Amino acid sequence: MKFRNLLIIYIVLFTALFAVLFAMRPGNDFNRGDMTRYYNEAKAVSEGSEPPEDATVIYLTDDDYQQKQIAFIRQGAVILDITKDGQIIGKIIWCDTGNLIEDCSRTYFRFTLIALAAAALLGLVIIILVYRNYIRPFNKLQTFAGQIAKGNLDYPLAVHKSSYFGAFTESFDIMREELKKARESEARAQKAKQEMMAELSHDIRTPLSTINATCEVIEVKSKDKDVLGKTSIIKSKAATIDSLISNMMNASLEEVTELKVNPKEESSLLINTMIENVKDLGEINVLNDIPGCLLYYDPLRLEQVIDNVVGNSVKYAGTPIDISYKSVDNGIVITISDKGPGVDQEELSLLTQKFYRGNGSSDKPGSGLGLYLAKYFMENMDGDIVFSSNNGFTADIYIRRVS
Repeated sequence: MKFRNLLIIYIVLFTALFAVLFAMRPGNDFNRGDMTRYYNEAKAVSEGSEPPEDATVIYLTDDDYQQKQIAFIRQGAVILDITKDGQIIGKIIWCDTGNLIEDCSRTYFRFTLIALAAAALLGLVIIILVYRNYIRPFNKLQTFAGQIAKGNLDYPLAVHKSSYFGAFTESFDIMREELKKARESEARAQKAKQEMMAELSHDIRTPLSTINATCEVIEVKSKDKDVLGKTSIIKSKAATIDSLISNMMNASLEEVTELKVNPKEESSLLINTMIENVKDLGEINVLNDIPGCLLYYDPLRLEQVIDNVVGNSVKYAGTPIDISYKSVDNGIVITISDKGPGVDQEELSLLTQKFYRGNGSSDKPGSGLGLYLAKYFMENMDGDIVFSSNNGFTADIYIRRVS
């Protein structure tokens, strides 16, 4: 039964009880049922009969007639006329109204108690029905929600379709089952991802081992300095790929969503090697020497930043590419610039957004992550990277000096 219907029933019954009580209140018409007797007795006395024992007769000829009549009126007595030959000669009075009032009051009081008890019992029944149909199901829902919030998706929720919350609780239980299925599906997907990452790392490291072994053979057998230099670069890049695979594996196994950046104190001269490794991409001009100092960076991530920026310039603008160094108050700035068409000013702020690719990139390979990762890596090394476009595209890489 709906709460609204219960409330309507309660109001109607309670109003009916009070209406009956009001109608039965004692008043001046309490002795209406005895008036026939009183009239008959008054008529008999008028005809000469003796007055009844419970009545008093006063005559107009009495000296205190008026005073007695007023006193009886004040007592609430029943007063009727005594006539003779059509003339009023006195009054017949019944003074037993006090007993009638008392009896009526007792009856009224008993009825009031019964009515109030019935109303209280009805109210109690309403409260029990409200608790059983509304409050108790809601408390169960509250407990259920707390268990779900704690991650206990096995906590069942009893569904009573006859309850006011029947459909509501059934929806909650369906939601619990769907969440449980989603969690199990997520766990299976996570396990499959980890297994796939393990397989990929193995598949990638197998040719890397072959590349490293071939490079070692070339280093032993070849005396050509140019060949040895190229072999050294190949080994360096293979080591970089191996480190990246290790990071990828750790991120997968530890369920880490962010790529690790581990900056520390490193010599600025290590950057020379990173620049040398990109010179095979085309004509790379280093305009000046890097200042010797201690910088705060992650060599692996900084090499990725330089590779990404130089690779983007080669892909979209070609060579030559100029690289220069400049000391600033708290570090150094590596400036990498090309001679290409550059980038529209309104696009510069979008280059570091994930998966964003600029105009004219539709026919170029790429995923739009290179400059996003470059920005991310530099910010996590307390550095920065700023892009500008003026007679070509320029990237200024700021690296903090160790004080």
